[in-house]
Amino acid sequence: MYSIFAISLISIFIISIFFVNSSFSQINIESQLQESSKSAIIWLNNINSENYPQAYTGLSDQITTRFDSLDWISGVDQMMVSFGEFGGRREVSREFKSSMEGLPDGYYAVFQYESNYKKTLQHSEQLILHQDDKRNWRILDYSYEFKDGEGYIEE
Repeated sequence: MYSIFAISLISIFIISIFFVNSSFSQINIESQLQESSKSAIIWLNNINSENYPQAYTGLSDQITTRFDSLDWISGVDQMMVSFGEFGGRREVSREFKSSMEGLPDGYYAVFQYESNYKKTLQHSEQLILHQDDKRNWRILDYSYEFKDGEGYIEE
């Protein structure tokens, strides 16, 4: 009788640990996505308000070691001029990943947006962020797709 009680107690304990760990992981993922989303929004707002030097500070070391700040700022400025006036953005999806192909294991967040710019149609943007060794979320990649709209000029 005692052994059945002990086995039942141990089973309940093990099941409880599983659910607590599972719940903690889900909460942690949501927390990481919320924090990374804040960094993504700040970075996109800096881009759309032409605060390119501040946006540069939000980039990951992998980017800043490859691009001089003045060259990067000039390139982003040309890109944004070609998009035209910013008209809004809506988040379409978000995903947390602990690994990405070709990159070391770590914390990554991928955000997809539908965006509205004056000179583009069906504009979508993707941001990939990663958490650095100081637990700050940094922009690792920015990509976009769109169809040319009225007045689009590639410079």
